[in-house]
Amino acid sequence: MKLEKKFGLNVRYWRKKRGLSQEEFAGRAQLHPTYVSGIETGYRNPTVKIIGRIAGALQVEPADLFSDDLDG
Repeated sequence: MKLEKKFGLNVRYWRKKRGLSQEEFAGRAQLHPTYVSGIETGYRNPTVKIIGRIAGALQVEPADLFSDDLDG
């Protein structure tokens, strides 16, 4: 699986585990909801700074967003 796709699936997993809609999550991460959708589908390739904001908004370590084990 491509890294972008795995990252996006993990972001979606953690977002749903936290009970957040894409809009709520986007607000917390200071991102546009369509950008979040692009990340979750593997279409977008976020920078390291954006990955840090995503991890902070989800209250996980950045490495958790690349894990094969979705429970970290």
